[in-house]
Amino acid sequence: MTTDALITLVALMVGLLLLVALAGATIAGILLWRRWRRAHPRPLRESRKTPVTASTAAESNRSGGAGRGGGRPASEPVPRGDSPADDPRIVALGLEAPTSTEAVFRNLEKIKPLLRAEAAESDRMARTTPLAGRALRSAGLFLWCFPAERGGLDASHADRLEAASQVARIDAGMAWTMVILSSHGDCVAYLDDEACAYLYPTADVPTVYSAVPFARAIEIAGDKYLIEPARWRLGSGGYHAERWIGGAKVWDAAGNPVLDEETGWQKVIGAWLPEDKVRQIDDWDPLGVRSSGSSSYELIEAVEIPRQHTYNDTRDLRPFRFPFFGIAMGIAQHLIDLTVETLSGPRTEPVDAYAASVLGDALASLDMLVLGLRGYASYIDEAREARTSRALTVDESNWVHSAGVPVRDLLLKIRGISTDLSGTRYVPAGSEFARALRDIDVILAHVLFRLTITPGKRERVSGVLTGSTSSGVWDSPWPPRVAADGPDSAENR
Repeated sequence: MTTDALITLVALMVGLLLLVALAGATIAGILLWRRWRRAHPRPLRESRKTPVTASTAAESNRSGGAGRGGGRPASEPVPRGDSPADDPRIVALGLEAPTSTEAVFRNLEKIKPLLRAEAAESDRMARTTPLAGRALRSAGLFLWCFPAERGGLDASHADRLEAASQVARIDAGMAWTMVILSSHGDCVAYLDDEACAYLYPTADVPTVYSAVPFARAIEIAGDKYLIEPARWRLGSGGYHAERWIGGAKVWDAAGNPVLDEETGWQKVIGAWLPEDKVRQIDDWDPLGVRSSGSSSYELIEAVEIPRQHTYNDTRDLRPFRFPFFGIAMGIAQHLIDLTVETLSGPRTEPVDAYAASVLGDALASLDMLVLGLRGYASYIDEAREARTSRALTVDESNWVHSAGVPVRDLLLKIRGISTDLSGTRYVPAGSEFARALRDIDVILAHVLFRLTITPGKRERVSGVLTGSTSSGVWDSPWPPRVAADGPDSAENR
């Protein structure tokens, strides 16, 4: 071996030994570093000190974390009441005095831009904003159902349906608030003059009513009820309220249920509660219809209520729930609006035959929904005008309330077509489209729209099968003849 070859071989061996030594030193250094880190852990950042489990996440949400879908944090107080009537933003609207239903509708047109501007914040806050609430109130939409004999407008159900749909076309929760706070006017009709003057010195006193669940009312001496402490859920519109009504089942002093003479059922009353004994609870954080502000409220101690400050709600045949159908109608219109806006906007390709066909189906379904509900409203108004009781018959009430099932079906059909045509455009959680979809999911949980417990459906079917009542309005002459007798007569059943 030559000297040069030997030198080269030695150099290679030395180089390999150096590489092996370097690798060994690196491995040893890593092992020593990891051992030192285990012995001397660095402080964790503040946000990582406590592992987030399901329970701690829920606690975080209760104690200040953001609400559902980026909504109001639980630590953020919910404001009560509405903006003052002389707020410059309200004055600038130039609203008329709500002295007629026509004036109320003109006012509604004026406040629509403000409602649209406040819709997203109302959804975030889980109540209609104080500014939007004041706009609805000043427009007359909280008080226009007050009875005519008490100096109110006694709005027709056709008008109530239309107003509910127009507001729901902007935001369903705002419409829900409006329907609840206006329907209290129907309850006022049951009060005598003295009680009405005490509870309602003016018609502009927003009132909330819930009977979920029923409280316990005990008949006591002095023509009074003792209402035991209770908590009612779903107090829609409560953040705007100045009066509170609680639903209660009645018992006698011996603990026996008091039966309603007409129906034989346990008696149910609606009782006006003393405002200073009512506490509202900020527990409304739903998936949709968030701006209805349907928080619970509770009676903090037992109170004695004069019976003249209550009314018999055992079987109330007033169709006060009917305007809720207008909310479904308005949401359907809102979905069509958003879908048409999407399809008519800038696109890479024209609307194809499939899209045109199914959108036509949605439009026809909306036609059926709107015209059908307007027909119901016309019938209800004729019945109210023809009778001194202003109430429907039992069969009519069952017929009207069972409309919730076809309304549900048409709304779901329109939703399916709208989402299919819009594709991923409705996916963003904070979008107007997503809010409408969330609202649909929540309103379909209401008793009017549920397949299993829709009011009156079972009783109506039972009457048809036994032959005690006609199958439906299609078996009656057209236009239908509304009986003017008392609603409890055999003829009207």
